[in-house]
Amino acid sequence: MFDRSVRRKAWTMLCLAGLALSGSACSAQNERPTATTRAATEAGADPFAGDWGFSTSCYKGHYVGITLKREGNRYTGTWSDGTDIWGSDGEFKGMQDDDKLKYDVCTVTEQRGGYARCPSYTRGAGYFVRRGEQLVWYLRGGGVRTEYLILDHQPQQQVPVVDQTEVCDE
Repeated sequence: MFDRSVRRKAWTMLCLAGLALSGSACSAQNERPTATTRAATEAGADPFAGDWGFSTSCYKGHYVGITLKREGNRYTGTWSDGTDIWGSDGEFKGMQDDDKLKYDVCTVTEQRGGYARCPSYTRGAGYFVRRGEQLVWYLRGGGVRTEYLILDHQPQQQVPVVDQTEVCDE
């Protein structure tokens, strides 16, 4: 059995490889600008497109990589979400509705009671909202949408560094 740090590094590299292979795109095309999208557009970037990530080494670790690409007025993308023990990945498709990017999702990893297996999609699974320079990921669970994670924009082909001094609340 691998020790925890080896598993964490392997999972991080797997997530990063998925992001690198999926590519990214940015576009300044916004059909219905809002305050959030207007600021991003003025800066020359699409408010949702690109590579986004989250990682923590606390507890069992948690590593997330998301790539969103704009194609006309629709978005597509890939995701990976996991810990040192288990993970899953899949695809997104969705549309911007005011300040939200609402999406349907599927998984390529077998899940009991989870998302539909690709190429089928779980409809209305959640949405993304920009909060400043970050992307907030909301999930639907039991009819209620809750904030799941806050993701940071990942510059293309930059490997995130795991903070070895991270303090975990026990």
